[in-house]
Amino acid sequence: MPANELLRLAVNGDLASIETRCLEALTGGQVALCELVPTFQALEGSKEAQRVANIGQLVLENTHSAADPRAALTIARIALLADPSNADLRSRCAALYHSVYHDTPGFATLLEASGLTAGRPARNAVRLLELCLNIAKGDVLISRTEDVAVEVIDVDQQGNLYTVRREGRPRTVTAIELSREYQRVNGDDFRVLRQLRPQKLTEMIQDDPVGVVIGLLHVHGDQLDQDTLKHELVPRFIGEREWSGWWTQVRQSLKKNPHVVLEGRSPVILSYTKQAMTLEEETWQSFASLNEPNKQLALVESYLREKKRDRAAPDAELLTRCHQHMLDYVRSAAGKRPVEALACALVAERIDQETGLNEAESRELAIDMLRTAENPVPLVARLEDNNLWDLALSALAVARPADLAQRAADLLPLAPAAQLDTLVGFARKGSLLPQVQTHIDAALADPVEYSELIYWLWKQSRETEGLVVPTPVELFTRIVQVLGDLGRKLNKPIDVTKRFRARMKAALQLRDFAQVRQCMQQTPADRAITLKHQLSWLDGLGDNTPTRMLDLLRDVHPELWRVVERRIEQWEDPNVLWTTRTGLQRKTEERDTLINVTMRDNARRIGEAAQLGDLSENSEYKFALEERDLLRARLAQMNNELSMAQVIEPAEVPTDRVGVGSRVALRRTSDGGALTVTFFGPFDGDIDRGHYNYKAPVSQKLMGLRVGERARVQLEDTEQEYEIAAIENGLA
Repeated sequence: MPANELLRLAVNGDLASIETRCLEALTGGQVALCELVPTFQALEGSKEAQRVANIGQLVLENTHSAADPRAALTIARIALLADPSNADLRSRCAALYHSVYHDTPGFATLLEASGLTAGRPARNAVRLLELCLNIAKGDVLISRTEDVAVEVIDVDQQGNLYTVRREGRPRTVTAIELSREYQRVNGDDFRVLRQLRPQKLTEMIQDDPVGVVIGLLHVHGDQLDQDTLKHELVPRFIGEREWSGWWTQVRQSLKKNPHVVLEGRSPVILSYTKQAMTLEEETWQSFASLNEPNKQLALVESYLREKKRDRAAPDAELLTRCHQHMLDYVRSAAGKRPVEALACALVAERIDQETGLNEAESRELAIDMLRTAENPVPLVARLEDNNLWDLALSALAVARPADLAQRAADLLPLAPAAQLDTLVGFARKGSLLPQVQTHIDAALADPVEYSELIYWLWKQSRETEGLVVPTPVELFTRIVQVLGDLGRKLNKPIDVTKRFRARMKAALQLRDFAQVRQCMQQTPADRAITLKHQLSWLDGLGDNTPTRMLDLLRDVHPELWRVVERRIEQWEDPNVLWTTRTGLQRKTEERDTLINVTMRDNARRIGEAAQLGDLSENSEYKFALEERDLLRARLAQMNNELSMAQVIEPAEVPTDRVGVGSRVALRRTSDGGALTVTFFGPFDGDIDRGHYNYKAPVSQKLMGLRVGERARVQLEDTEQEYEIAAIENGLA
């Protein structure tokens, strides 16, 4: 494997692949020992230190170190620092230092002082040898504990003595002291220029400002922001008034420098990259390092946009290389990782379309995978890019003409909204609209789990012809109600909740809230009161969206902001159905059974009856259609009731007057006969147990009455007058 591929694996931290392929590359003559040095330098400091040491030892044991002792020493040194207790690596390092530096005066004394062969900590020993064996007069050093620069003015290798000058005063130290106190830096290090050569720094600020900035980047770990840069230079080297002009000029130069990347705006973030690359090299390196096909596609499309912006032709060799890389992966992964293989084939086809390459092979690979899959639905459903969905559905139509309609129906609850027109069209051609209707009904019953279907319904697609769908006003009411319930009465997984809120936010904002305004114009004033309250309490949509909708509601129904609203008693609110938790659960389970059992069974019987032919004389088909309409009406009523349902808590039940949840002792005024009734919601009504629906006319006559007050109601066979004898909490 080429050295640059091993380097890429090292940069990505893929030590497992390096471990298995490095030796193959060496023994196969594909790389020389010196070509492995950048790979090991990239691994230096890796968290998987033991693995780095093992790889280094493996390389050293299977190569002839004498052929390139300097490269072998670099690899051995990095391996030893990764595994400092490894006696074999320590001895190998000592031997390689001797091979490379035995002619250097004083080497034996320096090796002994380092303690490399005597058990001194490996990091200290290596630091001493690397610094003292390569030091020369005129070098500059930085203190390891202070931000202080010194200059080397004399080197006595034979005596292992080194003289440095700090602030004009010389000081002679031993090798051990030198390595403990200092480390080598380049002469253009900003700290060196600032302390030892300020005049040169002043000249560089005017003549080589990019060099100054790069020097500062190195000091700050190869990244700093605009404010830090200013703090370092102003006012000592650049005046406050001159800063703005200097920064504007140097910023333009930095944009052209291949080593510096500028990001952000306030403040600008500057980063340094060691290896300058062309756009093509950078694109290929990023492309080959990515493991997700959708990100690889996004990278290629970004490259094409950049070339178009520069009015330059894309590099055909790069695009062919990317294309071939994807096809090679498809062939190797088709049997093991079919989802990734399909995505890669589609990316290759997309690259074909974008670049005009031959797309036949990649398209045939995608078609073949979908044709041979036992069930292609999971393969397509896991695609993350809309562009790939377009290609996948096109390939699916070719690969599975016989069961295309069924597969399309199965994909409906899993697909992005942008693909639903295509899928419904496929299902329509296969006479599977009843299955489409089942998914729509399920989405309306539980919108949070079907955010893409709800978004599609909101956009009012033409493909809904022949389907029973809510009006925009009905859908708007349902969306707002569910958004308000999330996190309060309705709990869903965080990722599902965030996805639903994001999609509904985008839906409501379409065409600058045009459809929202139309819905509000068709909403009567009594319903708009509740809508105003709901919009005021919406969470998870940011501040602008609820505020904008409230502003629209104010424009459409200004009276809501002028009229002082009368307090509505619990039993009077037409937009709320009070219920117990048990009643709500019972009603929800009844709705779910209707959707998942009764309506699915009805859809199945419609399909079976339709296959008998001659629908005009098919009584079973007509009966099933009539039953479907009744079930839809029943579901719509249940959804409407559940959308208005609100659980009443024991603390909310009044005991000073009759209300929802009250248990009331009544006494007939004619003969003193006693009767006890409890008022619950429509989900809890049970006349045999004395549980009355508070919405019923007879219940409404008693609502609000206090102990001692009377009313004529028909609770038994005839209408009689009753007196309120006592009021208790029916939920206590």
